[in-house]
Amino acid sequence: MKKTGIYQCPYGFGVEVLDWAGKNIIFTCLNVEKISDRNSIRKHLKTSEFYPRISTLDYQRYKDSFTSIISENKNAFDLSVNNTIETEKLKEKKELLENTIHEIRKLNTQLKGVTSKLTAALSNIRNRTDYIESLNLDVYSISNLMTIRLDTYDLEVNPELNLDAGKKPIAIYKKIEKVYKCLRGDIQKKNLNVKLEGQSHNSFNANNLIEIAFFIILDNAIKYSPKGKDIIITFNEKEDSLQLKFNNFGLRPSDEEKKLLFNRGQRGKIAIEQDIEGRGLGLYLLHQICASNNVELKLDIGTENYYENGIRYSPFIVKLFFRKMIIPYEE
Repeated sequence: MKKTGIYQCPYGFGVEVLDWAGKNIIFTCLNVEKISDRNSIRKHLKTSEFYPRISTLDYQRYKDSFTSIISENKNAFDLSVNNTIETEKLKEKKELLENTIHEIRKLNTQLKGVTSKLTAALSNIRNRTDYIESLNLDVYSISNLMTIRLDTYDLEVNPELNLDAGKKPIAIYKKIEKVYKCLRGDIQKKNLNVKLEGQSHNSFNANNLIEIAFFIILDNAIKYSPKGKDIIITFNEKEDSLQLKFNNFGLRPSDEEKKLLFNRGQRGKIAIEQDIEGRGLGLYLLHQICASNNVELKLDIGTENYYENGIRYSPFIVKLFFRKMIIPYEE
């Protein structure tokens, strides 16, 4: 929501933002004395266009008349505003549902394909055990990806219900291994090398959404890494604390974009230009999940640079701090 006050657009026209009953009313395309820039407007208008300039006094009269009309029709105005807000929310949820169903259909198509191959392989099992094991892992991975996608949808649609879900001891290292196996196909497609360094033998009291957090981080690392690069996951466990670090080369955000990384719908300019798939929800959801589980989250952008096809990449480091680990881990 823009702050109240008077502004100028790039074409020189005046813009005024007013607060009325806690809602913004915006007057724009104003050609008013002491508000708009006459020279800039003339520069951008065609000679055949006519855009009369009004006095400050006349503008104030028009503004008062408009405010009076709104005051006289307050109920209708409030209803219109509320309907607009609800319509936008409904549109957002509809888009989310359509995207989720689309992804599930893609995964289901893959699952059917792998199942068909598995069926054929089972009918001729001699000397094919390695291939069958590989297909079985693919089935496992796709099935788990579908579960994660649906859980993510549940979180976006009803965050309060999911974030307050019951907590239980969860083995962080095992969860990371599971997510890694689920994303193995995407890792292989980009010829990436995922390294797990260090160990974690203990568990942490968290809800099941912590798995989505790990999926978001690794999925982003795969999506934004240049082909052939390393993704390093480091476990540094000491007594009842664990520092988990994900380190990969990713698209370097601008200084302004860094401040907005956890905002809902925020996507980097280069990611949009490169047509990299995404809706700007990953880090927003990651922040929510970590907060609900008392996990400290920190993002760092390294100083090292790597260029590929004119695009600048830098180390993108995600750190998660788990405190009060449970010793020992219990299944």
